[in-house]
Amino acid sequence: MIPHMKHNSSGSTPTARSGAVCLALVAAIALSAVIPANAQDARVLTIDDVRRLALEYNRDYLTAQQEVDRADARVVEARAGALPRIDGNAYYNRNFEVPTSFIEMNGETMELQFGFKNSFGAGVSLRQSIYQGGKVFTALAIAKLYKEYSRAGAAEVGNDIVFNGEVLFYAAVFRQSQVAVLQKAIEAAEYNLSTIEKMRDQGMVSEFEVLRARVERNNLLPQLIAAESEVELARKRLKSFLGLDLNAPVELVERPVDSDTSLAGLPPMERYIDSALQTRPAVQQAELLTEITRKAIRIAKADYWPHLEAVSDWGWSSQSDDFTLKENTSTSLTAGLVVSVPIFTGFERQAAVSQAKVDFNQSRLAESQTQDRVRLEVEEAYYQVQQAKKALDIQGATIAEAQEGLNIANVRYESGVGTLLEVLSAQVALTDARNANAEALFNFRVAEARLKRATTIQPSVE
Repeated sequence: MIPHMKHNSSGSTPTARSGAVCLALVAAIALSAVIPANAQDARVLTIDDVRRLALEYNRDYLTAQQEVDRADARVVEARAGALPRIDGNAYYNRNFEVPTSFIEMNGETMELQFGFKNSFGAGVSLRQSIYQGGKVFTALAIAKLYKEYSRAGAAEVGNDIVFNGEVLFYAAVFRQSQVAVLQKAIEAAEYNLSTIEKMRDQGMVSEFEVLRARVERNNLLPQLIAAESEVELARKRLKSFLGLDLNAPVELVERPVDSDTSLAGLPPMERYIDSALQTRPAVQQAELLTEITRKAIRIAKADYWPHLEAVSDWGWSSQSDDFTLKENTSTSLTAGLVVSVPIFTGFERQAAVSQAKVDFNQSRLAESQTQDRVRLEVEEAYYQVQQAKKALDIQGATIAEAQEGLNIANVRYESGVGTLLEVLSAQVALTDARNANAEALFNFRVAEARLKRATTIQPSVE
């Protein structure tokens, strides 16, 4: 509810009227923190909008998506090892001095020319790997696993980004709630001041109580100004994170509080842990890395085995003294198998296998550590959401009690039984209760988001 000011200008002093004007100006400024100046042009942002925009803009997430594209290229590269390699070549040679030789025959010396002034040639070679100790297909399997690893990494980054966007959204909503609470407190303080001024004019109270009520109201004005600044800063942090214009007006729409803060159907913690260990991208990444390093051992061992290739070459050549391709031409075609057997590599293979085994052992340890970390994150988030829900319920009841206490204090004071101190104390208690309730709701929303990030399950169940 947006509070409106109540005062009695006919019975107030000039000082009181100037204070009311000041109050109205400050309240108008603060009100702009809750409702944008151009509300009809303001961009409406819900928590779902924040999640979507965060993934569209965030550079870390876009970078992670590029890693997926890199993984696609590695799959193609690994697949190339199983396909034939075809190379073409061509050449031209110019013999500026053609070598000659002299022979004597029947008493005559003859000069013979070996070669021609121009030589042309072209050829095509084909090499097909047949067996490399299983290296080619293992490399292809690793490339596919790396693609899944990159996707899981991008998903984990996306979860973190969505969580951070949710926290910024709820923080801005929380700041708005603080402004609304202070506006209600100022409304009540202004009402108290107006009532006391009328009682003073009737000779029922002293000027001291009027001054005290005015000081109590004025003390709230700096808090309202500071809260308005915090709202603006919180909104700009959110807009900066989402890649929106910092000066563009936005309207934050929070979910209904009463409809989605029930945890009556909250599943047991073990279900959350099981879900996290099965679906959390970080766990999937750790498992994929273990499988990748396991296959890398096989690639390192492949160098112990013979390598078999099929080769084929086709060639064409032409030689002539004139610059022509039609004279003295010839072609050739060969095919065969090439077997290479590594005998001694200076212990290079043994070192490669040892390093691959170390990588595999480290990845298994990292996988176990990731599972423990995720399990601990789930447990912490599960307890936090329960504690936050209890605090929220307590603060909701506290507001009702504080409101009832203020009503009683007002009645007692207007009846001449109570004191102004009772009214002011009850008002402070109600303001504190409202602030505590807004903070409790913020903590509950953040705890919800943290549990969802840790488990990929929405905890609130109606």
